[in-house]
Amino acid sequence: MRQARMARAPWPALLLLAACASPPAQAGQDPPATPPPTPLPSPAPRALKDARTWGYQLTGYGADRLTRVAASTFDVIVVDTLDDDARPWPAPEVAQAARTHVLLGYLSVGAAEAYRPYWQPDWRPGTPAWLLAEQPDWPGNYDVAYWDADWQALTLRELDRVIDQGFHGAYLDLIDAYEQHPDRPAARAEMIDWVCRLATHARARRAGFLIVPQNAAELIRDPRYAPCVDALGSEETYVYAMNRPTEAARRDALLADYALWKAAGKPVFTVDYADQPDLTTRTYAQARAQGLIPYVTVREADRLTPGQ
Repeated sequence: MRQARMARAPWPALLLLAACASPPAQAGQDPPATPPPTPLPSPAPRALKDARTWGYQLTGYGADRLTRVAASTFDVIVVDTLDDDARPWPAPEVAQAARTHVLLGYLSVGAAEAYRPYWQPDWRPGTPAWLLAEQPDWPGNYDVAYWDADWQALTLRELDRVIDQGFHGAYLDLIDAYEQHPDRPAARAEMIDWVCRLATHARARRAGFLIVPQNAAELIRDPRYAPCVDALGSEETYVYAMNRPTEAARRDALLADYALWKAAGKPVFTVDYADQPDLTTRTYAQARAQGLIPYVTVREADRLTPGQ
């Protein structure tokens, strides 16, 4: 989903927003203590395992805000936790959208994004220490040392906000960031530790809070991982963005991992990127034949496309 995260407020507005944001944790500061448990404002209307349809929209809400999300018939919906002006959705709006859907809030835990309220105008690679290189294909998105205590403290505060907004769970992106660190032997294990820490923190605040990682399906092969997560979201099983069928080898490898998720009782939500009608219909059919929960959308993720 990283491609959709760029459709945000103009850069000058982002700098103004960042200048007004709270200061980040200082280097060496201990991670925040887990706040007291938070009651669930809106019970999830169904279990994830009972979902048959899903969709996501990460930007382009416009004047309707979450109205179209609330009116959708999808069982599960992922939205950004911020509106188009990079302001957190108020809890009443989240509650309205969550009445008839399992509503998950998007949270990048393996990359920093310059349009988020936490961003500071004087940040650059190396300052703070956990901020690494800017991603060349996605200006304003930065790799991070996700194992760093200060980055984790910042992200845990972001997770607390998602919980307080009233989302049923968090949809965690950039879980596959460990693949960017082939020279760090512990990178994969550190990502598993990080996801499990996020899950433990969230569930201490709200029992039943859902943790759904995106991509890195192969992590299910580590026995520590399954207890920490509730489902998998996975991109480009059948179609690359946009309208480019994937290779058979990729599909076969992913389907082998998906089988392990399903065997562990974890549903698999797939998203592919196409707008050609025949390709879209074929993609839905292929995914459902494998026991997956499919969604086909556009690269920008700026609308809820009709499901099938």
